Amino acid sequence: MSATISDVEEERRLAGLRATEALAEIPASRQLATGEMPVDREETLPGPVSQAFFFSDADLNLIMGPVGSGKTTTTVKSRIRRAVMMPRSTIDGIRHYSLGTVRKTYRELWSTTIPSYLETVPKALGSWSGGRGDPVTHVVEFEDNFGPILWTTQFLAFGDDPTNAMRGLQFTDMWLNEFDTNPEDILMLAVGRIARAPALDHFRGYPPHLRSYGQIVGDMNAPAEDNWAYAFTQPEQLARIERETNAALADAAEAQGDPYKPVKFDFHRQPGAREPGAENLDNLGSTYYARQVATMKAAGRGDMIERLIDNRPTFLRVGDPVFRREFNPSIHVSARPIQADPDLGLIIGLDQGFTPAAVIGQHLGPLQWVVLAELMFPKEHLFAKTFGERLADLLDRRFPSLEVHEAWGDLAGEAEGAQAEENATWNREVGKAAGFIIKPQVVGGNRINPRLEAVRAPLEHLHEGQPGLLIDPSCTYTRAGFQARYVWTEEVTPTGNKRKVPNKKYVEANVMDALQYMLLSKHQGAVRGSYQPRASSSQRGRPPPPEPDAGSRWSTTDPYAEAWR
Repeated sequence: MSATISDVEEERRLAGLRATEALAEIPASRQLATGEMPVDREETLPGPVSQAFFFSDADLNLIMGPVGSGKTTTTVKSRIRRAVMMPRSTIDGIRHYSLGTVRKTYRELWSTTIPSYLETVPKALGSWSGGRGDPVTHVVEFEDNFGPILWTTQFLAFGDDPTNAMRGLQFTDMWLNEFDTNPEDILMLAVGRIARAPALDHFRGYPPHLRSYGQIVGDMNAPAEDNWAYAFTQPEQLARIERETNAALADAAEAQGDPYKPVKFDFHRQPGAREPGAENLDNLGSTYYARQVATMKAAGRGDMIERLIDNRPTFLRVGDPVFRREFNPSIHVSARPIQADPDLGLIIGLDQGFTPAAVIGQHLGPLQWVVLAELMFPKEHLFAKTFGERLADLLDRRFPSLEVHEAWGDLAGEAEGAQAEENATWNREVGKAAGFIIKPQVVGGNRINPRLEAVRAPLEHLHEGQPGLLIDPSCTYTRAGFQARYVWTEEVTPTGNKRKVPNKKYVEANVMDALQYMLLSKHQGAVRGSYQPRASSSQRGRPPPPEPDAGSRWSTTDPYAEAWR
């Protein structure tokens, strides 16, 4: 079985040793008693999902499961199956199998990957070479009923420079242990490293489908939703990636006049530890998962329970969520895309800055809202005009027949030159580019408490079985804010007192601010103005009429100021 939480202390101890010392310290209990390569015996796999993963020869083969589900051990066993099934060399009759195993650091290799590998392929079977800070190689020669096999496993860490670390390496298969902890570049680099050992001369004379033999295999716990690996756990996104990859390969093959072999991607999700059909339970203690769940609950880490125990991707918390008590993703996030009501107009909330954000929704009734879409580009710094143009494109694409009835922006967006061009205000520049008027949200004078209450009210509201706030699943940043990244922090006031305020360090705070401005528009005491419908494409660019000054005795740039004024 794979390394478990009960092995953490041992793994930390091993990680602090030199490579040769760590190898000698790994106890015999972590290895097979037989001292033989497991090729002629019937393998016992953790369950049907593991079995499907074990037998898959897809070009990319992934498995996701809870801790203790046996996925790592199954991965190593599947490599032995792959070695046995390799075509024999037409030069020397040997099946040459080379496995590249990579992690970012050698500490990670020695603390988790190598001990798990040695449970299935004991060190005594072959020769080891290498030391701390260098690649380590394990070479095993063995036979089955069909002849000799030369097995080579190379463990290496790529550090901060994956491109140089992977240069010149040649493997049959590559194992990306803890798949989601690797950078996305590693997957792209691995594609060019597999199916290169042994050399093509060893396959001369075979039909085309046997002349290339390579696979990338990966195992992982459920990743965070903002992790690059999340897309590979979603069937629709995985199918899209496979289609796009095959289209690119087909174009390249046609341009070079080479034969084209389509690639296949497989993803296998094991049931969560508390779901029917959970795998590998027979190899775990009866309280194995119960202890972990209790510990995580006590630490207030429901996100870890979802990922590590229930095997569901979620967002990793960076602190105590502001709406942790009121928000429940199973209630407030729709299971499927929300269709806009054609009889209602759109209401938009916007937050200004170089990383601006917009939230688009509809008001269904008292304390009844749906959030249909969001817009933010956290890796880009956008001027107001550019953001307004992108917002207009989103509206035309997603809601072509709906008018914008109201749009509410940050009071700070009324300051001249606030990330806008020349002396125009941010709200005016975005509205001009998007084709509608944006009014500053003056309810509550931009104080934080009224804004938070405007969110709590629909979260706690239930009408005829429907939540007061329902979010479309496409709103990634809004969901991340609620679940994990719109969190409390402490700051010191000018009088020296400490107080809790929402942390503005994370970009999700911008989306949450935009949501607050939208919800305040129908909050008690909201000030509503007269709005022009969104302009057509031919009208876009016409400046909106002048707006009255939004004057307020509260600071437009510091929503937390009321705590000491």
